[in-house]
Amino acid sequence: MDGDDNSLRVLLQILSEPRRRYALYHLRRHEETTVTRLADNVAGWMDAERSEPLSGQEQVHIYTELHHTDIPRFTAAGIVRLHEQEERVEVVSFPDVLSDLLDVTLEFDDGAM
Repeated sequence: MDGDDNSLRVLLQILSEPRRRYALYHLRRHEETTVTRLADNVAGWMDAERSEPLSGQEQVHIYTELHHTDIPRFTAAGIVRLHEQEERVEVVSFPDVLSDLLDVTLEFDDGAM
């Protein structure tokens, strides 16, 4: 991310989806994780905002969306690298602007629970 308007637009599009924000909160704290651990963490966030627990099918959906949609977006934005063999996600670049935006969204997301 070089900080231009297009890069900011990409980050804002990424942050528009709560599931992706939740994944980025985890990745900001843990520079390396597995897709399964990331999906479990995201499911925990999503579970906390509901009155009833997520079903097994909903948890599988979260994993699938992360693996096939969200992580590829993070990769295209230069934020992470996916090591497909081990299903491991590694942070390669976490721009300051992304961290700043996450601080703002975290306040919003924490207040919504």
